[in-house]
Amino acid sequence: MQRLLMLLITGFFILSFVKNPDLEDKYELSLVAKGCHFQVMVNEKMVMDGKSYQMVTKNLNINKELTDSGEQKIDVKMLRISREMPLKTTQAYVNLKLEKIVGDSTVLIKEVKLPTFPYDDDEKQPNSIGGSIEFTVAEPENK
Repeated sequence: MQRLLMLLITGFFILSFVKNPDLEDKYELSLVAKGCHFQVMVNEKMVMDGKSYQMVTKNLNINKELTDSGEQKIDVKMLRISREMPLKTTQAYVNLKLEKIVGDSTVLIKEVKLPTFPYDDDEKQPNSIGGSIEFTVAEPENK
């Protein structure tokens, strides 16, 4: 009986040191867009694709799209909602933030705001505007 009790106590002690996946670093994208067709790709995989005349807000955990370690790339593109409507007419914009969440703290890695120039002449407006975020994910410690 005493051995069984020691075995249970030892088992609980060992399990208390098992890595909790809820405590791992989380990478989250926050997107706010209006008046455009927007596309977001993580490491060349489409993760968001939508159109909106009104303001839209989306949050997405991107851990599954990241490689275990090394360089990562996020591309964001803002396109006209239709060929006939310049981005200035729809007052189009896209704001994309990448945040790293560690426990209870959140760290802003980078923010991309499109367009990166003022809207002047409708005829000179591009059909699409893009930006990217490049960052490095560190090798996990206890793998």
